[in-house]
Amino acid sequence: MQHCSKAFFCIFTTISILVVSPFLSFSQLKDSIHSRLVFQLQKSKADTNRVSLLLKLGQYYIYREYYLYKTGNPRTQLDSACYFAEEALHLSQVLKYKKGRNEAILIKGDALIRKNEIRQALTLLGVLNDSTRFRLLIILGRHYLFHTERIQKNLDSSLFFLEQANKIAGDHLTEKWPSERIHIKAMQSFITEGLQQSKKLYQATIDKISQPGNEEEEALLWHELATLIPLREKTGITRLYCFEKMYALYEKSGNQERQAWVLKTIADIHMVDGKLDLAETELLDVLGRYKAIGYRDLHYIYDLLAVTCRYKGDFSKCIFYGSKAIESVETTHDSASATTFYRRLANMYRESGQPDKSVEWYSKVLRGQVFKGDNNGYIFRDAFFFARELIKIKRAKEALEYILDIYGKNKPIGVHAEACLFGALAFCYHAVKQDWQAEKYYLELIKLSGQLRKDNEITTDIQYELGQYFIGKTQYGKASAYLQKALDAAEATNSLPEAKDIHLMLFRADSGMGNYPSAMKHLLRHKQLSDSIFNETKSWQMEELRVQYETAKKEKDIETLNNQNQLQRIGVEQANRTKNITLACVVLLVIIVGLLFNRYLLKHRSNHKLQVHQKELDQKNMFLETLNTKQDILLKEKEWLIKEIHHRVKNNLQMVTSLLNSQSVYLDNDAAVLAIKDSLRRMQAMSLIHQKLYLSGNISTISMPEYINDLLSYLHESFDTSNRIVFQQTIEPIDLDVSQAIPLGLIINECIVNAIKYAFPGHRKGIVSINLQPVSDDYVLLNISDNGIGLPAGFDVMKHNSLGLRLVQGLAKQLNGNVNIVSDNGLSVVIRFEVMSKPVLDEPFVNS
Repeated sequence: MQHCSKAFFCIFTTISILVVSPFLSFSQLKDSIHSRLVFQLQKSKADTNRVSLLLKLGQYYIYREYYLYKTGNPRTQLDSACYFAEEALHLSQVLKYKKGRNEAILIKGDALIRKNEIRQALTLLGVLNDSTRFRLLIILGRHYLFHTERIQKNLDSSLFFLEQANKIAGDHLTEKWPSERIHIKAMQSFITEGLQQSKKLYQATIDKISQPGNEEEEALLWHELATLIPLREKTGITRLYCFEKMYALYEKSGNQERQAWVLKTIADIHMVDGKLDLAETELLDVLGRYKAIGYRDLHYIYDLLAVTCRYKGDFSKCIFYGSKAIESVETTHDSASATTFYRRLANMYRESGQPDKSVEWYSKVLRGQVFKGDNNGYIFRDAFFFARELIKIKRAKEALEYILDIYGKNKPIGVHAEACLFGALAFCYHAVKQDWQAEKYYLELIKLSGQLRKDNEITTDIQYELGQYFIGKTQYGKASAYLQKALDAAEATNSLPEAKDIHLMLFRADSGMGNYPSAMKHLLRHKQLSDSIFNETKSWQMEELRVQYETAKKEKDIETLNNQNQLQRIGVEQANRTKNITLACVVLLVIIVGLLFNRYLLKHRSNHKLQVHQKELDQKNMFLETLNTKQDILLKEKEWLIKEIHHRVKNNLQMVTSLLNSQSVYLDNDAAVLAIKDSLRRMQAMSLIHQKLYLSGNISTISMPEYINDLLSYLHESFDTSNRIVFQQTIEPIDLDVSQAIPLGLIINECIVNAIKYAFPGHRKGIVSINLQPVSDDYVLLNISDNGIGLPAGFDVMKHNSLGLRLVQGLAKQLNGNVNIVSDNGLSVVIRFEVMSKPVLDEPFVNS
């Protein structure tokens, strides 16, 4: 009866953990720390050790959300932290375990603060004293400094709680907490003295705790300091320097998830600094790391990759990664973020000159959009872009109707929202030829332009729009002033498409003012950016620039040419008076000119043929490059699909394993339970194969030493032999095709299970040896032996009707091998089989 109660308690605990812990922790992340804690908790008793495990799990979820990990739903992480803290608190009160009670209240208070339930956290603060109260006050002060908007009200709250922590006398604190006094001063000094003094105190705090085992705490301090430093500061301790320090610390601690997050942040900083190739390389590394640990919310990484490629002007990659981001959003059902990624893809299509696709995605962005909130400027900006794209595809009337509709139903809040609305109305009225209405809104836009913030994207849009407006009115000086401001903002954010269009408009403005050298520079830059975005050849670019520049100068040279024509007419009149003298010279000159013209025609034809030939070669080269690119993409997709198949097969096997395991709980027949457990072990042997194929770089062969070692570890844990049976392995480095690795794994499973169950009765100790080695270039020998009791006297293997023996014989036949079973001072199973050099067609598994 006591045994049944204990089993029921373990099952209840497991179900509780599965229900409360976020789904992310089990199926999404391959987290060894979490798995180990849950496994230990399932086996623990109701004692102080169980309290410690509950506290560690609560702290685990706090850290996953606290500074760095907005993974999945942050609320779910904090709810899980609260659950484990409550469990630890309840058990500590039953055990009268004061330390566990205080730590549980601290974790619960921390989670409540992060959920912004400050009133409940302050209630907990009232029952705490000494070091626990000290630590919760620091958490409150840190919250108002780092996790709220840094307005004076929140900064005052932060100072209040930090000062309350300082008032706690030092004799009430353990030796562990003096470093926190420096930490408090570092936070206070940022508010009262500024960043430089805060940097010094943070460095002192880090130096105080910097020792092995404190990597996580040290990394969090570097993160706090990084959030205080402006992004573009380049002197002294920079934000990039802080994150590089964090990365090194998480490498030491082995926390792969945090390494990936920090590397993503470093890549983001490099992207802002214009180091786009480096940022792209780092983000691809992050993507691989997140996939390796099973992280599902990959759309944030794909989005950063898309933005990086957009800044580089590589719109094929940009749109590819944008599409992957939306695919990930839909896969993870992250509906809260969907609009952001729809908007990003719509902008990519807009900037790459594909208005039809842009209209499609802007429609999704604006569908059901609510134009409300403290600042709805960016929603009106989306509407403005949507209207402009509609006009590009000849739907100007529809664009105007849409803008007028949202104008009638929604009120712009803030000067930036008004600017977007007036800009859209002006642009649409101009498109439908109602210039008097357009003029009205352009004048309103000019009035608002002086009130716009300089570091805002909407400001750049409006300046560009006004630059176009003044060019249309031939007021080139005003146009140039607005366009130059827009260009400065675009170049500061590495926005190549916007800079490209602005340079073209500046070319028109400078040409209108007669500033041709400056116009040439802007036109050249426009073409350079255009070539980098659309991959045009440089020779074409230079020729096009020359033609456009000469065309711009012709109007200026017309007057000069007319004067030259007048001089030529005077010269003709003089020539007529002296024609008798010069007639011979003229005839001779005509002959010479004729010969030169003939040479010119021959050369021109030759050059034309060479140009045609060169154009054909360029087209063929471009076609070959396109084919090579497509082939690379198809090969990568094929490899990914094969890995995905193995992953799904492994998941399906594990699902069947779980179903069988659940079924065994309800069986009263011991023989049926044993049969199910044997089947579970066989399925685990196959599941390991597919897991290794999915995780390894090789998708067709299995490394047998690693596989056999994992299989033996699983069987050893499955039977819990208490180390009375020793496994000895002599496994040569052999890689087998999956068609041979699966039957070989099942044979090893059957033989090892048979040895554990029957070779050492009565808790006898013994040794089981597994030997796998090649005996020639084409054959491999498997020998599984034990020093147990062996087979009974007179036992005939061939006549014994055993499922295990039939499986071994059938599997050996599938391997094109033979089985030899010897009972002498134990039992040996020897199988010699031929190694396949290529995959063969599937054969029937076993006739059973």
